[in-house]
Amino acid sequence: MSKQLKSVFIAGILAALIFICILMLGLGVVFMFLPTLPLFYLGLQGIRQAPLRATAIATLIILFTIGISSAIVFFLFFALPACHISNLSMRWRPTEDGMNKDWFPVAYIFTNLALYAAAFIAITTLYYSGTPGGLPEIMGQNIRETFKDLGDEYADVVELMARDWSFFVFPVTIWLWAIGLFVHAWLANRLLAKNKLNMRPDFAIHVFTMPGWMLYLLALSALASLIGSPSMQFLGKACLITLLLPYFFLGAALTHRHSQKWPSRKFFLFFLYFMMFSQLWPALAMAAVGIGYQVKNLNKRLPQGGSSSNN
Repeated sequence: MSKQLKSVFIAGILAALIFICILMLGLGVVFMFLPTLPLFYLGLQGIRQAPLRATAIATLIILFTIGISSAIVFFLFFALPACHISNLSMRWRPTEDGMNKDWFPVAYIFTNLALYAAAFIAITTLYYSGTPGGLPEIMGQNIRETFKDLGDEYADVVELMARDWSFFVFPVTIWLWAIGLFVHAWLANRLLAKNKLNMRPDFAIHVFTMPGWMLYLLALSALASLIGSPSMQFLGKACLITLLLPYFFLGAALTHRHSQKWPSRKFFLFFLYFMMFSQLWPALAMAAVGIGYQVKNLNKRLPQGGSSSNN
């Protein structure tokens, strides 16, 4: 057995065992990302097709050990995204001076994750469209069931969440999911760097230019959230916040760049991120900063008079 094939089998078996142990021990959602570490460790070495082969091995082990539903969850939400991130992370092109490598931006990886998640929301909404009330009603009932033991004093709040804010469950979960994947990719790359096996220098997020068509998707989602059927409004709201994910990182990169010379910068950033993790609106405000930056750059490309230039 070649060294590469041995690494594939070890990564696949290790990922499956970690995932099975987490489920069997009930360790919680935070630990669900740990099975991606062997896949990232393999993929970020630039070994072609190795992460996919390890994923296939791990998925089959989970399938025959604890069932098809767990195998599907592992494959769709952890293994496949880890393979995709690894593949994009290894892409590069020579810089203009030809002396260095211009690696695929981390920010665009987040854009792909947001699109992947938005497609999942759309498919799920369509799947439940034939049920009474559709996905909004199902999510509302789940919220009522989850918080039914809080007591009568919270009944109005729970009902408000179930009726009007159930769409938040998807985007909040997706944001945490994407950040969890990024953290584990970063950690795997750090481990590789310590062993001098890494190819990509780092996973730093820099100020970047978002593709213009993302604004059209945001506008379409906002329109659907206002004028569509209840299921369409649910889909529009959920997709709108989900697609703000890369704009959040753009806003964060801008904040880091502009605050470099501020006094007490570290305290400011700590307080800012603490507020973001404890409340949602500061993160949405950060995403708004990213959108403003993109719109400002689009306006700079337009000549006086408003018509687009042909460059």
